[in-house]
Amino acid sequence: MPPDGLGIDTWPHDVAARLLDLSADLACVAGFDGYLRQVTGEWTALLGWSAQVLLSRPLLEFVHPEDVAATSARLEAARGGRAIARFQNRFLTAGGAVRWLAWTAIGVPGEGAYRAVARDLTPRHEAEALVHESERRYLDLIESAHDIVQSILPDGHLEFVNHAWHTHLGYTPEELPDLTLFDIVDEADHDHCTILIGQIMSGHSFDHVEITFVAKDGHTFPVEGNATGRFRDGVFVATHTFFRDISDRRRAEALQADYRRRLENEVAERSAALVQSEKLATLGRLSAGMAHELNNPAAAARRGALLLEEAFTATCTALLTLARSAQGAGEAARLAELLGASATRASDAVHLDPLARGDREAEVEDWLAAHWLEDQWVAAGALVDLGMDAAGLDALADTFAPGHLGAAITALSRARTAYGLIAQIGHGSERISRIVAALKEYSYMDRAPVQDVDVHDGLDSTLVMLQSKLTQGIEVRRDYGRDVPRIETLGSELNQVWTNLIDNAADAMGGSGHLTIRTRAAAGGGVAVEIEDDGPGIPGEVVADVFDPFFTTKPPGQGTGLGLNIVFNMITGSGGTVDVRSEPGRTVFRVWLPPRRPQGEPA
Repeated sequence: MPPDGLGIDTWPHDVAARLLDLSADLACVAGFDGYLRQVTGEWTALLGWSAQVLLSRPLLEFVHPEDVAATSARLEAARGGRAIARFQNRFLTAGGAVRWLAWTAIGVPGEGAYRAVARDLTPRHEAEALVHESERRYLDLIESAHDIVQSILPDGHLEFVNHAWHTHLGYTPEELPDLTLFDIVDEADHDHCTILIGQIMSGHSFDHVEITFVAKDGHTFPVEGNATGRFRDGVFVATHTFFRDISDRRRAEALQADYRRRLENEVAERSAALVQSEKLATLGRLSAGMAHELNNPAAAARRGALLLEEAFTATCTALLTLARSAQGAGEAARLAELLGASATRASDAVHLDPLARGDREAEVEDWLAAHWLEDQWVAAGALVDLGMDAAGLDALADTFAPGHLGAAITALSRARTAYGLIAQIGHGSERISRIVAALKEYSYMDRAPVQDVDVHDGLDSTLVMLQSKLTQGIEVRRDYGRDVPRIETLGSELNQVWTNLIDNAADAMGGSGHLTIRTRAAAGGGVAVEIEDDGPGIPGEVVADVFDPFFTTKPPGQGTGLGLNIVFNMITGSGGTVDVRSEPGRTVFRVWLPPRRPQGEPA
């Protein structure tokens, strides 16, 4: 055996034997006849065969059948002693398992034997097998995945793609070497991909990437996934990406967005319809109140017109009678004087307490009866209105001839009645005119939508509109601030706000109580308005919900739950705020309005 660097050939035999026994490697001497002559103790420990069995059977019987031919060839090559044989084979253990051994052997012709050392490589082979199995499973997983997997080289060519990649993009494996990333990515995403890869080469990873792929047939489809870099010894070697086709999801999202948009439009339309219905309901209540308010003076005017016709006819008849009877100049002058006084006192009649007036009318009736004049009860009231008593009638009798006195008194009493009816018709017409003016002020008829508004005018016109509801037992107190500025807003909308708040307060008080309307100039500009009532209040557990749509504390059928929601939307749409504080016996809705409506808000 040639000497080695350690001079093992010069070592004493017992020392060399001792070292071989202590070595982790397996040492043996095998004869050219194929039988083992000598083995170290590790053989038994590793393979499970006893030394007796190992030495009694040919060496090749312990070799895996698939490795026998190769082992024989390598040993034969080393038989002449000129070359060292190095090879691997599998040895069979006593338990039927297999151990991988790495051999170093040399033939010693003078001994007719091989001297060999073997190292157990089984752990390494098993580890490699596990790695290969893991790689196989990983590759199977990648190939069976529905996601698009690809590995991109630094020059943009594709190093690896999976089956899903071919399925989605339509390219064959033969076409893959000529393709780059930019052949399969939509042109609009080229710059984006260039930036991403540059960042990946710097060590960044991306958990969410969205781009558009272009298939071989030209159709495009959106994908999303992640991208990371692969480095070897700190050097970038490839980009790994995992993408998923999200075409179905995009279509579903588009359908969902379209459905949501249509649903929102439908809700908006129905909400607008409900709001309009609430406004129409409010208008209906106001119209009913206005009809009642207008009916009273209109009925009075109509009644007065009917009675005026009768009174005017009677007056004319009496005057014609006097004209035909050739009354004297003194009579005519006195009659003209009294008729003028009748016109003057039409709106300024003599006021007496009921008892005194009754006595005066009875006195006048008695005087008229004593002078044989007709319709004493009709003429008595008119003559008392003119300030007449028995003494005044005596003076009148001294002025007129007996044949003229009855006609003169009839003319005076009926003229007084006529002038009174004219005054009554005037009062009714004036009342109607004021109501119509308040209605125009309330609705802002013939005015621009956005204008400078005096909130006091709007509050007052709203109170006129709701007068029929507020005169049933509700006392209105106006606490208007003197320095309240005018504001720029939608006047008609603002009056709708006052209508809803005042109408709700009247309902809450059940037709009886005190309604206080308070205005102040707000700090920092704008106007603060408070609508306060002394009703039972809003329960504390629901007070925060009063501005929600469809919420109401009224009994079923008496409220839509949109009134206060309309108030909230109108006030916030004007850039203002509205809130409520409530306790038993005191509820206050507080509104703040800015001096100017926000720019861009629809008018």
